[in-house]
Amino acid sequence: MKPLNFGQYQTMKRFTFNQMNQWVLSVYSTGFVDGQESNQEFQCLDFDDETMYQFLMSIDGVSEELAKKIVQAMIQKGEQSIWELER
Repeated sequence: MKPLNFGQYQTMKRFTFNQMNQWVLSVYSTGFVDGQESNQEFQCLDFDDETMYQFLMSIDGVSEELAKKIVQAMIQKGEQSIWELER
């Protein structure tokens, strides 16, 4: 399926700014709705700080202090993301 055929392209070349803006918004909205419908079974991954810490410690060159800093940064970032979504 082609999202745009040559006839539509020729018509769009004459669009005003507002017409083009409206077309782009409609494409975005359609894609957003399609994405929401296709992702009905979205599952969030739970963050387990102990598992992440153990994984980081298994990497050569990662110190205990660095692993703790990374885990703490991920926890803080996750808390910020949740807060931003709930505003």
